[in-house]
Amino acid sequence: MTTEDEIELLGIKLTHTIKMVDLDEHGNAIERRHLIQVIDNIKIEIYSLEHPPPHFHIKSSTLNATFSINSCELLKGNVDSKTFKKIKYFHSLNKPKLVEVWNNLRPTDCPVGPIKI
Repeated sequence: MTTEDEIELLGIKLTHTIKMVDLDEHGNAIERRHLIQVIDNIKIEIYSLEHPPPHFHIKSSTLNATFSINSCELLKGNVDSKTFKKIKYFHSLNKPKLVEVWNNLRPTDCPVGPIKI
């Protein structure tokens, strides 16, 4: 690796660090999980290194699902109707916060980019 390549790699690593992505001891980006809220033992989280569309995760000992930030559509996993109603209600009150956290966790070179409401 040339010195120029090393400098370019360092710049990339610094950009990721500044944009709230942690690095391991080898300089590789580590995904961060931001806990938004806990509702009845259900964690609502957003991860830093993600793919489109913008989404949030819900997790518990019996749940693992993903919902769209824009529409609260269930994207992945299964939830019962009672849990779905809780998540829809949470989303109706907290969409701006979800958007803010998603946007703050994106590195500048993230292909997903920021959400606009």
